Amino acid sequence: SHRPRPIGLRLLGAVAMLSRAGSAKGAVRVAASYASRVRCAGPVSAVVQSQPDRLFGRAEVTATRHAATSASRPLSTTAAAGHASPSHSPLARYNSLVTKGEINRDPRQETVVKLLDSMAKTLSNHSPRGATVRVVKPAASPASSSSGGGFFGGFFGGGAPARPSKPAPVAKAEVIMEPNGPKGLYVWGGCGTGKTFLMDLFFDSVNVKQKKRIHFHEWMIDVHDRLHRLQKKNAMIQDKANTVWTAEAALAQQQQLKAGGDTKQGSADDLVAQVANEMLSEAWLLCFDEFQVTHISDAIIMKRLFSHLWEKGCIVIATSNRPPDDLYLNGLNRPLFLPFIPMIKQFCDVHDIASEVDYRLITTGEEEDRRVYIYPNGKEEGALLERKFYRICRNEVHTGAQVETQGRRIVVPKAAVNSNVAWFRFKDLCDKPLGAADYLSIGTAFHTVFLADIPKLTLQERDQVRRFITLIDSFYEKHTKLVCTADEDPIKLFQVTEEEKRTSVADEIFAWDRTVSRLMEMQSVKYLSEASRNIDGEQFLGQFKLSSLTDDDVAEMWRRYDRDDNGTLDKDEIRFMLEDILEKHQGHRNVSDEVHSLCMEQIDLDKNGVISFDEFEKYMKDFTSLSETMRI
Repeated sequence: SHRPRPIGLRLLGAVAMLSRAGSAKGAVRVAASYASRVRCAGPVSAVVQSQPDRLFGRAEVTATRHAATSASRPLSTTAAAGHASPSHSPLARYNSLVTKGEINRDPRQETVVKLLDSMAKTLSNHSPRGATVRVVKPAASPASSSSGGGFFGGFFGGGAPARPSKPAPVAKAEVIMEPNGPKGLYVWGGCGTGKTFLMDLFFDSVNVKQKKRIHFHEWMIDVHDRLHRLQKKNAMIQDKANTVWTAEAALAQQQQLKAGGDTKQGSADDLVAQVANEMLSEAWLLCFDEFQVTHISDAIIMKRLFSHLWEKGCIVIATSNRPPDDLYLNGLNRPLFLPFIPMIKQFCDVHDIASEVDYRLITTGEEEDRRVYIYPNGKEEGALLERKFYRICRNEVHTGAQVETQGRRIVVPKAAVNSNVAWFRFKDLCDKPLGAADYLSIGTAFHTVFLADIPKLTLQERDQVRRFITLIDSFYEKHTKLVCTADEDPIKLFQVTEEEKRTSVADEIFAWDRTVSRLMEMQSVKYLSEASRNIDGEQFLGQFKLSSLTDDDVAEMWRRYDRDDNGTLDKDEIRFMLEDILEKHQGHRNVSDEVHSLCMEQIDLDKNGVISFDEFEKYMKDFTSLSETMRI
C-alpha cells in the first residue's frame, strides 16, 4: 500500500537517487527523471533548497477514481502492454460503476464512452501507419514583362532598351496529409462534465503497449525541454568543430555537422522533427487531458510538431474545454496558429459532450472543511491562517528556501522543517512573471501551500488573473492542498461587469468558470481526504506531534486512514497507519503481526473487529500506550 516518491528534483544541476530505505531524516531526497518512470508527473525538475542538506519531496498521485470526474490522477502515465478483455472495456467498466451506484448514468457521457469503446477495440489490433501525403503544386503565373520607353517609346518604335521581365513570385506548394488509419477523438465541453474520467476509463482499458496519458501543459513543457536539450547539444558540436584540437576528432565532428545534405541539423524544423521522433519512440497513442494553447511559444510550433506526429501515424485522444476553432482565441499572432485547426479536425473526430452538470460540485460534508478557503479577509482571518500554518509546521519554520525550474529560482518565504508545507502571499506568485512550469514545480515540491491575501480581481489586473487561473490549474493537477485567505468567495472574487462580459475578448473571463469550479472542489471533503492519502507516511506524520494531538489533528489522521470512507477502520487500514508511524520514527514499514494484533486489541474497545472514530480518537490521544506497544 505504500508508494515510492517519484519526484523529479534537481539540486544545482546534480541529480541523484536515494532509495526509500535510505531516506532517513536529514538525507537529501532526489528522484530520477520523470521520463524514466512508468508513472510520472512530467518533465519539470524542481529543487527546494535552504540548506545544502535539505530537499523536499512529494508522493505521486495515483489514487483510483470512483466518481465521474477527475479529482486525483497522475499527470503522465506511460503504460506497458495490457490485455483488456471485453469485461474490462470502457463501456463495461462504465456500466459496472453505474450498477454499483458509484456514479449516475449520464446519457451524454454514455455517448462518449461508446465512441471510446469503439476506439479501444479498433486500436487493440492496430499498428501505426503513416499518413498519406500529397503535394499540390500551384499553377504557374505568367511572368510580367515591361518594354523600355513606356507608351511613347512603343508608339515611335524606339526609346530605351526593353527592361528584362520580372519573374513572378514563386507560390509555395501545398502539402496535404490525410490519415491512413483510424482518426483520433477530440472531446470538448464544460468544466466538471466527466471528460477526464472518461479519458481514464479509455486509457486504463485500451490494449496498446506504447501509450501515454498526460496533461497537455506538462507535455508542452516536455517538448520545450527536449528542444532546449537538442539545441544545446548541436551548439556543443559546433563549438568543438570550430576548435583547434586533434585533426581526426575535428574532421569527425565536421562530418557530423554536414550529415543530412543541405538541411541544417540545428534548424528549428529539424529540431522539432527530432523531438517528435523521440516522443513517437515512447508512445504512438497520446491521450491529452485539458488540451489548450495559451502561450505563443506553444502556438508557433503546434503545426510543425503535430505534422510530424500525424505523418508517422500517431493517434491523439484529447479532452478540452473549448472546440478546436476557439483554441488560442485572441492569442498573440494567432494567424500563425490557425493552420493547425483544420489539421486537428482532419486527424480527430470532434465531439461536444454537451453536459450541463458539473459533477465536482456534487459533494457532501464540505462544511467542516470550508475553512481551507477563508473569506472575507481581515486581521482576524490573517491571524487564523498563520495559526493554521504554524500548527501544521509544529512551530518549526525556516525561510529562504527556493524552488528551481527551467533555470529560474522562486523564493519560498516560509516553509516547514518537518514536512513539505510552504507559505506564500498572492503577490509572491501572481504579481511576478511566472507560468505553468513554475506553479507545477511548487505543487511537486509541496503537498500543502498556504496562500495569503488573495484580492478582488478585475480586468484591470488581467495579468494577475491569468496567473492565478494557471496556478489553480497546476495545484489542482498536482492535487496540492491549498489553504488561503481571500477578499471574496470564489464566485465573486473576479468581478466583471455585464458590459465587459458582452464586449470583452479577454480569455480570462471564459477560463474563470473553471477556476471557480476547482476552488469549490478543493474545499471538499473528498479532495482533502485524497490529498491526505497521497502524501507519503513520513511527510504526513511530520505535520503532527503524536504525543499531543489536537482534535483537528485526529480528524485529519482519520481522513487519511479511513481509506474507503465507510466511517470505520478495518485491520488493513490500522496496519497502514502503524506502517506510517514506523516509517516516521524508525525508517521502515515492517509491522510485525504481533504488534498489529496488540494494537488492534487495545484500540477495538467493543471487540467488534472494526474501529470507530471515538475508539480511534481515544487511542491516538494516549501516546504512552501507543509508544510502548510499538517501541518508539
